[in-house]
Amino acid sequence: MRQRTKNDHVSPIKIDELSFYDQLIDKKEKAKKKSPPATLLKHQVKKIEKKKIRQVKRDIRSYSVQVAALKNKAQTKKMVERLLRSGYQAYYYQIMVNGEIFYRIRCGPFSTLKKGQKKCKKAGRQRRFQTLYCVS
Repeated sequence: MRQRTKNDHVSPIKIDELSFYDQLIDKKEKAKKKSPPATLLKHQVKKIEKKKIRQVKRDIRSYSVQVAALKNKAQTKKMVERLLRSGYQAYYYQIMVNGEIFYRIRCGPFSTLKKGQKKCKKAGRQRRFQTLYCVS
């Protein structure tokens, strides 16, 4: 009489039944060859980001006219108010140069350098500014 083992109830696997797994492996290998890498290398990511940043800067580039740079904040505010009343889009901001605080007064933005230069000349004649700078 033959002894029963744990696997007696399982029928042996035929080789034809295993061909399914071979097909899956083949499909997986083909997919790996076709698909690009899921993650980019750091230098590739940085290069793409820099390119996008340059494009955005080109798209939103604008120009301003620097009217003055003053040390006194009260005078700066008065000049900006006068410019605003005259119809200019004026603003100021604070900057430190060689340890001293200055308030730059600018008008703008202008979409092109030519528009900024034209407004510079007009503002210079009307307001009698000695020197005007077009900046980007």
